[in-house]
Amino acid sequence: MKLPVDDDTLAAWSALLGLTDEQTAATLADIEQTLRVGYEHRPDELRDTSFAQLIGDMDPDEAALMFLISGLRQAGFPEAAYAVEVRGIFATLRDLQQTG
Repeated sequence: MKLPVDDDTLAAWSALLGLTDEQTAATLADIEQTLRVGYEHRPDELRDTSFAQLIGDMDPDEAALMFLISGLRQAGFPEAAYAVEVRGIFATLRDLQQTG
């Protein structure tokens, strides 16, 4: 799986979190597993879309958020990962309320 960012950006994110190569690989594997679960439960309108196509259409900001959350867990900061995840959920809900 390839996130919608270049390798330099991915390396910068890893360096920022202080991840080893193994932790970076585990972070990417965790993200892929999460996305595949979502893919298996995708809406009927997206049934003809491949996993690679959906990942290719992913917003880089979404990829950054997923990398931050999973990377923080890999780096040994599960509380920080949880806090970021909760803030992301609340921001999404706020955005949905404003557009709804």
